[in-house]
Amino acid sequence: MKSVSLFDGIDAAELELLLACVGPVIKRAAKGDILLLAGEKPDFVGIALAGQLHIICEDYDGNRSLLAAVGPGDIFAEALCCAGVAQSPVSIIANAGSTVMQLGFARILGTCGRACAFHTKLIANMLGLIARKNLMLQSRMEIVGMKSVRARVTRYLESLAPGRGKEFAIPFNRGELADFLCVERSALSHELARMKKDGLLEYRKNIFALN
Repeated sequence: MKSVSLFDGIDAAELELLLACVGPVIKRAAKGDILLLAGEKPDFVGIALAGQLHIICEDYDGNRSLLAAVGPGDIFAEALCCAGVAQSPVSIIANAGSTVMQLGFARILGTCGRACAFHTKLIANMLGLIARKNLMLQSRMEIVGMKSVRARVTRYLESLAPGRGKEFAIPFNRGELADFLCVERSALSHELARMKKDGLLEYRKNIFALN
């Protein structure tokens, strides 16, 4: 729990009191289980404790687009709650066996009668997370707006790379990465092979290094 950025600046004793205030609900989800379905009204902020979730958008023709992966320590649905949407435009689905904590949004937003300083800190942390996710969304829009597959791959990997020659993992397999970049899987595989041949990168499965 201490690794969850939503609780930054809140010590263990305060966290115990805070959780008593907001009334967390722990849920376990098998792969394929839906935690939030598009069209439903979001009323909770979720924290992934284990496993992996996918945030997806589906068009009228049934085509799915992978918007983001949510891993341990990440939060989800907070922007939807803050926006006050009546119907979620996205679905959140377990991509593996997962454990999540759900916090009622109304209980987060409404400070308790004691007006605890750590409750106020929780709200400030959540606003900061929403701002950072907005920047990440802008970055993805920039990526998928690029014309070539190579440009999309390069820009995405550069956003994650700790430095040239250093290995790092991405949260997607090849098919998921193709969905995220809005390209055909075969085109992505061919371009990755060409980039490796050109000496631009190295990879094995979801581990990459930029040269």
